[in-house]
Amino acid sequence: MITIAVATPVGAVEMAGEPADALVRPELIVTGEKIARPLQRTTASVSVTSADTIAKQDLLTVYDVLDRIPNVMVDGNRTTFSIRGIDAFNVSGSGEGPLASVYLDGAALPRLVLASGPLDLFDISRVEVFRGPQSTLQGRNSLAGVVLVNTVDPDFDWSGKARLLLSQEGGGRRAAMALGGPVVQDQLAFRISGEALQADGFARSATTGRYADQRQALTMRGKILITPDAVPKLSVLAAVTHDRHERGAFYIELDPPFAGRDRLVTSDFPDVRQVGSTLGTVTARYDLSPQSKLTLLSNLSRFRFRSSADADRSATAGQISLIDEPTTSFQNEIRFQFRQSWATGLIGAFFLREKRDYLFSSHQRLSLKSLGVPWQLQAAGISPETVDTVIALYGGALPIQNSLSQPQSVQNFAAFADFSIPLTSRVHVRLGLRYDHEAQTRSVSQTAAIDQALPDPAQSPSPALAPIVSQLNSSLRTLVAGANGSDRARRVAYDAWLPLMAVTYDLSDKLAISGSIRRGYRAGGSGINQQRGEAFRYGPEYTTSYEASMRSNLFDRRLTFNANLFWTDWEQQQIALQLTAGSLFDSQIVNAGRSRLYGFELEASVTPIDALSFQFGSGYTRTRFSGPAPHPGFADMDLQGKEFPRAPRWTMSAGASYARCRGFVADINAHYRSPYFQTLTDQNDRDIPGRTIISGKVGWKARAVSAYLTARNIFNVQQREQFFLDVDGRKRGAVSDPRILGFVLEGHI
Repeated sequence: MITIAVATPVGAVEMAGEPADALVRPELIVTGEKIARPLQRTTASVSVTSADTIAKQDLLTVYDVLDRIPNVMVDGNRTTFSIRGIDAFNVSGSGEGPLASVYLDGAALPRLVLASGPLDLFDISRVEVFRGPQSTLQGRNSLAGVVLVNTVDPDFDWSGKARLLLSQEGGGRRAAMALGGPVVQDQLAFRISGEALQADGFARSATTGRYADQRQALTMRGKILITPDAVPKLSVLAAVTHDRHERGAFYIELDPPFAGRDRLVTSDFPDVRQVGSTLGTVTARYDLSPQSKLTLLSNLSRFRFRSSADADRSATAGQISLIDEPTTSFQNEIRFQFRQSWATGLIGAFFLREKRDYLFSSHQRLSLKSLGVPWQLQAAGISPETVDTVIALYGGALPIQNSLSQPQSVQNFAAFADFSIPLTSRVHVRLGLRYDHEAQTRSVSQTAAIDQALPDPAQSPSPALAPIVSQLNSSLRTLVAGANGSDRARRVAYDAWLPLMAVTYDLSDKLAISGSIRRGYRAGGSGINQQRGEAFRYGPEYTTSYEASMRSNLFDRRLTFNANLFWTDWEQQQIALQLTAGSLFDSQIVNAGRSRLYGFELEASVTPIDALSFQFGSGYTRTRFSGPAPHPGFADMDLQGKEFPRAPRWTMSAGASYARCRGFVADINAHYRSPYFQTLTDQNDRDIPGRTIISGKVGWKARAVSAYLTARNIFNVQQREQFFLDVDGRKRGAVSDPRILGFVLEGHI
């Protein structure tokens, strides 16, 4: 099918041995706003992908889901995504926390974990993607939106499944199983699941001849549900997930003599990113009365991201960079929920403590161009020809070794409330408010040194070059010495009030329209100028989003059509600006940006008969910086009128599915995105072309065993999806995966 399970019923979980015609199409319930609401009462723009849709479309990771949702775009290497044109990490290369959060069973995943972490979809019950600011209820790092991933919970009926997926070369092999059932009937139930992945990938090293993007993963999960007879109104759900993911090279060569379809890298040292995760969550619910309940959620998570890479991505030996980022987070949330004739709502409090260490070390050759040296020499009156000769004496690079340590701790406290009040039988008002307090403590330490001899002025090919080389040597030594620095642990704190207001009018019991105003927020932070070794700080940024929505559910829910219009103003935007023109490392973050974005989402689903369904989704987003002009004291960088990078204007998806619980099944789906700008600075042409990917699946489903043939990217579309100009001046990036044929064998009880 397609993208939008907005129309896929939450309760429509397929059960083995039950004919499809017996399935009931209950009203879709959205849970991501902490109160379970029918979609018709949810004013936020949300897509819900159910376990049924995940199975029908053979979706393997959360990125597969995101790639099919209107106004959501996944980057070429599947390390980040954007919602309504806002990249989940940042728009302008800046900011401490993400702009969108991903939660797994209530645990927030750190930023770097999203590059290669626990995002596989086996034994997942649903994925909810909220577009637009969710800062009132979800709090920290949800200015652009939120992705909520929920795994299958235990129950008191035995169930199990197993899956074996075999793909052609590069696509990999997956094996998975899940089993659950009662331990003590009606009091204690369990569910365990696991999945293993092994894939060679599609890229090879032109230097070593080996596979360069191999992937492997192991995910194990256990869940326990306790509903004790001794305390009949209490339920406790405990979940533990342990995960290890590893993947290879991210960027292939795009410049001649290579082509993107060659999928080659030139590194002599393999790039490897490893993520280890352990997440433990306990959710306790107690029914105080039929109209009220108390919920307590506690989570303790440990993550470790490690990266080793060829610093210059070439065949030159000895260029290595290492990153080690361990993160520990603890969060508590308590909510009181009630339902009365005059209002439905909740009151709650949230606390987060996160500790993160970031350690970076490298031996590398920094491009003199990336340091702005050619520009500075020409600014001193030296001719371009002479500049080229001088740069050649250095081999175009400065050999250095450096290390950077940035330990940080964050404490976030919030109190929030959300009420839905019926003014009449047709008019409902929703009011929400959050007080958010965030405190950050960070220290920074950086060392840098030149680790090879610089050119000897006396050995210059021309006497006229000797003073230039001598002066440049002195400047480079001063530059590297200035990069050494530290900033003792300092504490910064931010406070914000984040309101929400919405009005819903029921035109009928099948059709509703709404309007809402939401405040979005990301706290400020601090950093270090890597070239100068100087610490800096910056303040929070805010968005105000205005939305109008329509929700419909017609003909016994056989036809749904939902739409959202939005307009967002962004103020005090955190922008990374350069202090020295041409120098990539001489930059810092300031609150100098102002922008706006607007657009719409349309999603529809038609089920003419129980076994056949059609879906369609479309999203349109326009983004534009509206100011200011260059920031005083910084190199020229006028953002006026520019669009956000990685922000396609159009995203579309469509699909059809035929499936019965027993018998022939088939699915065809397509998703399209229009061209977009790769960077913020160079926007002469939309340098990432538009593309349409079509995938499908056919097979047979029996009572206990099913078998399918799958095809991803049927027409073998291989287009550039990401690129950047590397420090050596070469273009590197990512190309869409080629056609992948696979065979899936499943068993279920």
